[in-house]
Amino acid sequence: MEAVPFLRKLNRLSPLTDVFLLTGRRAIADVSVDHFIDSALSLGEIEQSIRDAIGIRYLLDSAGIVGHSKNLRDAALRIQQVAPTDISVLVTGPSGTGKELVARALHENSPRKDDEFVSINCASIPDTLLESELFGYEKGAFTGADSKQPGLLQHAHKGTLFLDEIGEMHPRLQAKLLRAIETKTFTPVGGRKAVTVDVRIIAATNRDLELDVESGNFRADLYYRLGVINIQLIRLAERPEDILPLIAHFLGRHKKGIGFSPDATDLLLKYGWPGNVRELTNFLQRLLITEPQGEISRETVASLLDKHAVADRSLPVVTNVKTEESGYRLIYQALLNLANEVMEMKKLIGKHFGGGEGQEVHPLTAGGDLEEMEEKLIRETLAKVDGNRKKAASFLGIGERTLYRKLKKYNLMG
Repeated sequence: MEAVPFLRKLNRLSPLTDVFLLTGRRAIADVSVDHFIDSALSLGEIEQSIRDAIGIRYLLDSAGIVGHSKNLRDAALRIQQVAPTDISVLVTGPSGTGKELVARALHENSPRKDDEFVSINCASIPDTLLESELFGYEKGAFTGADSKQPGLLQHAHKGTLFLDEIGEMHPRLQAKLLRAIETKTFTPVGGRKAVTVDVRIIAATNRDLELDVESGNFRADLYYRLGVINIQLIRLAERPEDILPLIAHFLGRHKKGIGFSPDATDLLLKYGWPGNVRELTNFLQRLLITEPQGEISRETVASLLDKHAVADRSLPVVTNVKTEESGYRLIYQALLNLANEVMEMKKLIGKHFGGGEGQEVHPLTAGGDLEEMEEKLIRETLAKVDGNRKKAASFLGIGERTLYRKLKKYNLMG
């Protein structure tokens, strides 16, 4: 397919360009295509597909969300669907992935866009102060309360309240927040009279709230109330097609006509970006301070990145972790890669020799020995961290929710 080399070159030379491909295929290896349009569609259907895609791009651009990944397009589609409603939304994903941008996009595309968007980080304020910040307080409610002060819920009346890092909220406050959401009323600290508000709640977290519910750290009723709709953002390393567009957007905004050598570009795409988009932005800011000219070399890029994370290897890049933890993580990822290769081989054999056409094969169920290896590695990791599941998930480089599912699968919940 002659288009493939052209598209690969286009992805690197013009990373902000949207690519529409009229084809019968749905994916092309190592090529970023924004929209595959089925060549069997009628002209009218093709036009509608293009209009829909332009609407998604307009939403992302207006929200300041940059990238071409399916994860971002799915998030934009969900924003289009739920923004016009008053449904509570839970935005999940690691720190630095742009959860507040999604929250603002929900507000700006809603009927509440002309009213206040109020944001608070629940992790940055002590519990005793967070209650008065959210619900306000009456004069004399506590030492220093010299006058009545409305809370953020009242400031957000008719608008949107964004609760960032909701997973850090104390259970006592969770109960009061749940009541405020359900009844649209609450009582300020030190007050007796209920206050009525009309507020849409959007929450965000980098925690696995399902695990927190399971462990009793987060109220199940509040979780289900907030998570009517869940928009999930994934790590930047899991959507590498967004890296070059982000770089081009940032440098273009600062009017810097610089570029990266092919080796430097490869390194940027290979690096793990543990801090996600926030870390990428910080890297580019450090780069611009050096006042680079012309083409940026691989050596320059490497000097500005986490030296422990820069490595030329096909295994996943592991960053900011101890050597022992890095070893566990790389072994586990290698096991997953091997399982995926076995899965693809089984699919190929089934397709060409019969008996396997159309059958779904899952990684790590492709061979019993691989499952035994996974179970053994998880057991050893848990033993190493004295059963601490959060640490075990970190050691293995997987999410706590994923680890939880695997513990149930292998009967390791005890």
